[in-house]
Amino acid sequence: MSYREPAKYLFLGVIFLSLIMLSGCAGRRNLVRGKALYDLKKEAVSVKGEEYVSLSLMCGVYGVKWDYDPVSYRVVLKKDGHKAIVMANSNSFILDGRYYVHLKPVILYDDNIYVPFSMVEDKFDRVFNPYYYQVPSTKVYSIRTVVIDPGHGGKDPGAIGRKGLQEKDVALDISKKLRNILEDNGFKVVMTRDTDNFISLRRRADISNKIKADFFISVHANAARNRSARGFEVFYLSDAMDDNARAVAAAENAVLELEDEFELKHSNALDAIVWDLLYDEYRIESKEMAASLCESMQRDSIGKNRGVKSARFYVLKGVRSPSVLIEVGFISNSSEESKLRSTSFRKQIAQALAKGIINYKQRYEETEGFTN
Repeated sequence: MSYREPAKYLFLGVIFLSLIMLSGCAGRRNLVRGKALYDLKKEAVSVKGEEYVSLSLMCGVYGVKWDYDPVSYRVVLKKDGHKAIVMANSNSFILDGRYYVHLKPVILYDDNIYVPFSMVEDKFDRVFNPYYYQVPSTKVYSIRTVVIDPGHGGKDPGAIGRKGLQEKDVALDISKKLRNILEDNGFKVVMTRDTDNFISLRRRADISNKIKADFFISVHANAARNRSARGFEVFYLSDAMDDNARAVAAAENAVLELEDEFELKHSNALDAIVWDLLYDEYRIESKEMAASLCESMQRDSIGKNRGVKSARFYVLKGVRSPSVLIEVGFISNSSEESKLRSTSFRKQIAQALAKGIINYKQRYEETEGFTN
């Protein structure tokens, strides 16, 4: 008998045993995954015909860390780089940066947060159960696609200076120059408008959301009753506002009066809770972007730095990504109106903004989104 045949049988035997072991491992994985859902289902309660499980119990079963805000009823769940945000009385939630709508809402029941068992089975078990995926998914922190939103346009001129300079023209020219610079630096850039046409605020947000932009920047020029007011300032979305921010937001939101009545009603009907969730998700990135733009504008001596501020801008409220609104100067100030009329000065602004965006991109990618 040759030595080759025993070796062959030994090789086949090893393969056979390996298949048995793999099958057993797979069975154990499925068994454990099933047990987690089984344990939760045993403790489920029926509310209006729907099975619900305690959020605290779910987090205990999966080893999820969670933070509950009893004022807003917002809950943030975290485990192994995964993150979910849910809110009581809403069927909208965010999971790993993606927005979802479930058939049934998260609820308050017996003074505790309860989630639909079907939501756990369909989404959370697939992410938080270590036996479902052998290798956790990893998110790539990179900035590639930018949406530039030139403020106003068409029938909406925006602010108008004493010598007739219109905000819509300033915003569009700076935005085009900014687009060209960013494209030369490898960015993909989408403009909400590149001609003098009217685009509703909701449509601007929809353009950004459709392409899943990495961030959104809306370009404007400021105006004030005080003709001596000057300088630039950058805003991110928040309910926290001072008197100046409230006035600026009111001026920029005034375009709502020009929008189509049906579209406006549809926009107002959006679930406000959803935008609360999204704001919480992108707040850090938006503040970092605003700071980076202010730093760059100041370094390039564009004007007086009025700083980073927060306000309730309607155009930012609908954007599902980090977003900022910049006021590049005061068109109501005679001196700044003259400067904003200059093509070379507009180019300087665009260059400064581009530097701020590039610096933001580098820091964002190096720190994995500022959040990890």
